[in-house]
Amino acid sequence: MKVHGLRRVPVVVVTLATVALLAGCGGGDDGAGGGGSDAVTEDPAKGTSAGKTGGGQLDAAGLESVAVAEADLPEYTFTVYKQGTVLGTKGKPADPAACQPMEDIRLRSPEPAPTAAAARSVRPKTDTKATDITLYAYGKAADAEELLTRVRDAAKICTSYEDDMGLDPTVTALPDPDPGPADDAFAYRRELSGTAHWYRVVRSGSNVAVFGWQSLVAHKNAGDAQEEVITAQLEKLTATAGTR
Repeated sequence: MKVHGLRRVPVVVVTLATVALLAGCGGGDDGAGGGGSDAVTEDPAKGTSAGKTGGGQLDAAGLESVAVAEADLPEYTFTVYKQGTVLGTKGKPADPAACQPMEDIRLRSPEPAPTAAAARSVRPKTDTKATDITLYAYGKAADAEELLTRVRDAAKICTSYEDDMGLDPTVTALPDPDPGPADDAFAYRRELSGTAHWYRVVRSGSNVAVFGWQSLVAHKNAGDAQEEVITAQLEKLTATAGTR
C-alpha cells in the first residue's frame, strides 16, 4: 500500500486500540470501534481508483478509494485508520451470547468476516462531534445481508448485556432509517451512564457501512446524525461500479 503526500486538511493518525482505551475510561461509553490494528498515513482524497479482486468484490485499496474524503467534505477534519481485512479483535464474549453481533460492530470484528475493511472518523472543523465510519466489503451480497440481519436480530432481543469490559449497557432498537441510495438500513442505540452511542448499519449490495456517533442522553439534540456525512458516504459507495 502506498503512502501518499501530505493533505491540505490535517489527518490525525491514531490506533484503534488507543480509541478503545480512551473510550473505556471514566465510565463513558465506547466509540464505534475499538480494534487493535495499527494506523497508517493515507490520503483518501488522492486514493487509487477502486480495485477489485478476481471475484469482482472491492479489495482493501478499492474500498479505501470509495471511503469519504476531504474532496467530498472539505469542511470536515478526518482521522483515517489502517485499511485491511479485519480492523479489530474480539474480546470477552458478550453475555448473553445472542448480543455478540453488537459487540462485533463496536469492536470492528463483524461476522461474517469481510474481505476488506476501512475506517475513519469525521468531524466538522468547527465542532467536536465526530461521526465514525467503518466500511466492509464482502464477496457476495448474501454475506452483507447476513451481517445486517445478525445485528438487527440482536438489537431487537437484547435490551441489556455484559460487554467485553464487564460493563452493562442497555440497547434500544430504533425505527429503520431511510437507506437513501443504498438497499437496507438498521439503527440502534447503546447507552451507558447517561451517554449513548448511536449506530446506523447500511447495506449497499455486497458492502456494508457502519456509522456511529456519541451524545449525552439528556442533550436536547441527542441522537441527531450528521446527515451530510452519511449521505456523502453512501452516495460515493453506491455510485462505484460493482457495489450493487
